Amino acid sequence: MNRRHFLAGSLALAGQHKLLHSMGLLSMGGPGTGALVAPHNLLSSTYTEAFLASKLAAPGAWHPYPNWSERGPWMAIPADIRKAVVECAEADQKVGWKALLATSFLEYRRNGNRTRYQEVNFGRRSQLQHLILGECVEGQGRFLDDIANGVWLICEETFWGAPAHMAAQKAGVGLPDVTEPIIELFGAETAQLLAWTKYFLGPQLDTVSPLLGKRITQEVERRMLKPARERNDFTWMGLGSARQEHRLNNWCPWINSNLLVTNLIVEEDPKLRVEEAVRIARSVDAYLNDYWSDAGEEEGPGYFSRSVMCLFEVLSTMESATGNSTNILANPFIDAMGRFILNVHIAGDDYVDYGDVHGKAAPEGDVLYRMGKAVHDEQLQAFGAFYAAREGWTATGAGLTKALSMRLPSLSRSLPALLAADEIRSARREDVLVRDAWYPDFGLMTARKKAGTTEGMYVAVLASNNGRSHSHNDTGNFVIYQDGDPVAIDVGVEDYTAKTFGPDRYSIWTMQSAFHNLPTIGGVMQHNGVEYDAIDRKYESNNEGATASFNISNAYPKEAGIKSWIRTVTLDRVHDTVTVEEDFELERAVAVSLSVMTPRVPTAGGAGSMTLKLAGGDSKASLLKFNGAELVPAVETIVLTDQHLREDWGEQVYRILLNSKQAVAKGRFSYEFTRA
Repeated sequence: MNRRHFLAGSLALAGQHKLLHSMGLLSMGGPGTGALVAPHNLLSSTYTEAFLASKLAAPGAWHPYPNWSERGPWMAIPADIRKAVVECAEADQKVGWKALLATSFLEYRRNGNRTRYQEVNFGRRSQLQHLILGECVEGQGRFLDDIANGVWLICEETFWGAPAHMAAQKAGVGLPDVTEPIIELFGAETAQLLAWTKYFLGPQLDTVSPLLGKRITQEVERRMLKPARERNDFTWMGLGSARQEHRLNNWCPWINSNLLVTNLIVEEDPKLRVEEAVRIARSVDAYLNDYWSDAGEEEGPGYFSRSVMCLFEVLSTMESATGNSTNILANPFIDAMGRFILNVHIAGDDYVDYGDVHGKAAPEGDVLYRMGKAVHDEQLQAFGAFYAAREGWTATGAGLTKALSMRLPSLSRSLPALLAADEIRSARREDVLVRDAWYPDFGLMTARKKAGTTEGMYVAVLASNNGRSHSHNDTGNFVIYQDGDPVAIDVGVEDYTAKTFGPDRYSIWTMQSAFHNLPTIGGVMQHNGVEYDAIDRKYESNNEGATASFNISNAYPKEAGIKSWIRTVTLDRVHDTVTVEEDFELERAVAVSLSVMTPRVPTAGGAGSMTLKLAGGDSKASLLKFNGAELVPAVETIVLTDQHLREDWGEQVYRILLNSKQAVAKGRFSYEFTRA
């Protein structure tokens, strides 16, 4: 589907789309599916300079939330949440502030480690948020000195962002050059945090020192607002000549969502406020214009909260600051972007993972609830309420404790959740389990035996390209679950280091196609790049089953010698099986290996079968069946040392290799996953 201007007629179809979506029957585009149209320049055509000049709230007039002195709304927050927030602030008050050292910052350059510095950096910001919220909720002034200390320490930092992002400065990776402010993810988040601090507690901080508020304004202006006005060469902006191989990613809406809040609160010049809002609209348009036209999220569900949800925050903030004067959130494409998270939900906290994403990637329910409400999607809203009740800011008991103990979301997220806690807690909840989804441009299929239940087989397959943002070499990879438990998996990604985004990225085993559920041909794996992709994609779904078929020959380099490799993945709803067929023709006879990655312990059965059983729990075993006359199995045990991978899959995973008995130039292999 080509990118075109948003068709007014699409609005009339929105209700029909939501009905079909709720039934789990609507694909996201393609021949015969009707009507999803990707918008073009949606923001800049809605929020024109003239519109913003007349509608944008004047400096000091934007008032989306109560400040410290407006006690009523703060006291209306449920008592258990207020108590937990204050206790969290008290705990951070006792801990005090940790030092950020130059040598810790330099660890990224010296040995590739980025986490030790970030833990302290992020910890400071979480502490400040806890203290701000504790003070606003309690209203007694006893956290003000600690807030002043946090503000002053953060303002004294040479650089607000992460060591891994220093490549954007001319001096390169290493210590930050104070003469060249750069705008990246965590610097923008910090600016937003300080802006909200001034918004909520400005007069109260003046009682500590009137210089605190002035310092916030000076630092935010120097580090963020001025560079944003004067430069358009940051690649995340999508405005200059500098372009990256992949489409614009989460950086664009994430950073802009924070800069928009900062601009609205801190910038006192009306002309500059409008100019920055115009720039943000143009930049976010570049991201939205770049988006897959079927609303597929190429970075995966793990980045959904920082991609689609940040886009929602930009739009909702723009609406709030312009008096809710447009119906931009009624655009069906925005709803379709949000519904992506429903379409990749497998079971519990498990989502279809690909690229630099972990299998457990639950969304931030409080934000999802607000997004569903704003786009008038009752199912998305109910799914948000479902997750918010489990481990969001509006959860109770252990769920609330967990939310507070983790690195906090921005104040732009936690505040509306707290202030709407009663509403979210009483809202309808639904653990949405969609039956079918198909993204024809992106190349993603998901299918389960029956909508609304995790019982039975589930399969997802991604037939896209290997040049996506955060992409692995995984074109054609499939993921299979049985009764909500993993059978064949995408392992995911280890902790980020310098190597993760460096020239040796694809030497990391989790990035390679041989460690995905893919063929290796004569020892040759897939290659990275947008030109390495799947072609000739076909899809069909009905009550009996769902099938995706595609040619992955282009995903391999020429030395693989592939003329054609048609992979067909079928969920049989009647017999509750998933079958994979490999129909191929090569230039020469070579050995072929088919990888299957699993967290289940594989045990050889009879000829042509392996039993796959999870080491713990009472999950029913699965069976992998294949033609033993053509394929010989081998099993490798991979001990996991990365903590995140261990949390997802346990202490180890297994690679099953179905090896051709002899060199082959042409053939058709078929293998099946079913219950043991």
